[in-house]
Amino acid sequence: MISNNKYLTQGEMESNAKEIYTYLSDKGWTINAISGLLGNMQRESTINPGLWQSLKEGNYSGGYGLVQWTPASKYTNWATANGYEIGDGIGQLYWIDQLTESSGEWLSVETYKLTWAQFKASTETPEYLASAYLKNFERAGTEKEDERKQNARAWYDYLNAGRYIVRFVPA
Repeated sequence: MISNNKYLTQGEMESNAKEIYTYLSDKGWTINAISGLLGNMQRESTINPGLWQSLKEGNYSGGYGLVQWTPASKYTNWATANGYEIGDGIGQLYWIDQLTESSGEWLSVETYKLTWAQFKASTETPEYLASAYLKNFERAGTEKEDERKQNARAWYDYLNAGRYIVRFVPA
């Protein structure tokens, strides 16, 4: 997965999105949920696991990674303690899939009453799921909700077109 401290191009985002789709679909996520997540990741990090908020490398009080964990140490401390390089996209996907709920990061709100398991298995629209992820996980200071929803639809269309045939092979 492409991981560095720069904003990714469309082609680079597509490459990372394919890997994310493959990893999460193998874990039972629906294409709708993955697309909702990708819509948020695009807004947060250009789908780049190595991105520091505002490109301020090493600023642990700012955001970091695919979903811009803030402070960055929310994720980086766990990654280091568990043998992952902090920019390892697979480590970040593992955390998102397996630890979002137990870490307390997923807080179901009145408008989007979904458990984490329901979110991952949902066949609601990508737009709905982008908003659910924004409200229940990101809780972003600058929401840009319409942009996240448009991104989610674009990723759904891209992935649904079948241009994502990449298989994750564990090392």
